[in-house]
Amino acid sequence: MPLPTRRIAAAGAIIVSLTLAGCASTTDTTNHSPGASPSHAGYPVTIDNCDRETTFDAAPDRVVSLWQSATEMLLALGLGDRIVATAGDYAAYPESIADDAAALNSIGSAMGWPSKEVVLSQDPDLVIGQSLEGFAFDASYGYATAEELEDAGIDLYGANMCVPEDSLSMTVDTSSETLADLGRIFGVEDEAEALIAELAAQKQAVVDAVSGLDAPSVVYYQGGEGPIHVLAGGIYTSAIETAGGTSAFPTEADVSREDFAASGAEVLLVATFEGQDFASRLAYLEQTFPDLPAVRDGRVYELPVADTDASISVMRGLTEIANAIHGLDLPVPAS
Repeated sequence: MPLPTRRIAAAGAIIVSLTLAGCASTTDTTNHSPGASPSHAGYPVTIDNCDRETTFDAAPDRVVSLWQSATEMLLALGLGDRIVATAGDYAAYPESIADDAAALNSIGSAMGWPSKEVVLSQDPDLVIGQSLEGFAFDASYGYATAEELEDAGIDLYGANMCVPEDSLSMTVDTSSETLADLGRIFGVEDEAEALIAELAAQKQAVVDAVSGLDAPSVVYYQGGEGPIHVLAGGIYTSAIETAGGTSAFPTEADVSREDFAASGAEVLLVATFEGQDFASRLAYLEQTFPDLPAVRDGRVYELPVADTDASISVMRGLTEIANAIHGLDLPVPAS
């Protein structure tokens, strides 16, 4: 798999292409408009995050967001007017925030983060990363380290995880934990609580629907023809298990064709990134693994990776997985 894809997946989004077209949707009751006013004025606010205790005397005014899932959550909370710059995007934005996202200032590319000098030129008071080590903070690529930004008087927040290894502990509830923190940091707790409740209701609808059903073996195939890359562990296994399945592999890995065939997968989820072709991947699987139960029984389904990112679309992905592995027709949430 190409390096950019590997790095996106490792970061826990862990992540990344987007929404299945033509799915039914539920009504989105969350207000995603920009410019939200503080719903609480309880400053100062102290946040414990990534071994840092950060106190905010007021809501940050100039935010640089270095990961799309964090940007999505900020926009969903109505904080687009606080974002002065973002790193590049790795997928289309959810429809509810797409217009606001299009107006943002991008200072990087999908997997090419801005240099230290470019970040500092934005004069941020808060920098948000998916991880505060590696990726956007990798000094070997000329990126500012977390310590360098702190020395410049800039506050930091690690959204969803603090180091890349934390991706292994991410779940479908991780984004709700981040939303709660962002609500406190920006004084929009009411908006955060409403969105968290919406995500919880979407999750519960899936849990209720799959209760008591058999748990088929599932493989989330990301690509490759030998070795073959599978997505498992962390948020991927959390989503599969919450949707009533069993992950055939314990963690994300490159596996041999032999091990892939030996998985006995009853359901195959085929990860797609924006612009990738599901049909060609399906053809490869049908030609190479005709005896794999999922292929033999026609149980191979496209699943955009961004729908399993720890962001506002996570329950969309969860619902898509439940529908795929159990043959259900649950309404897929709008995002």
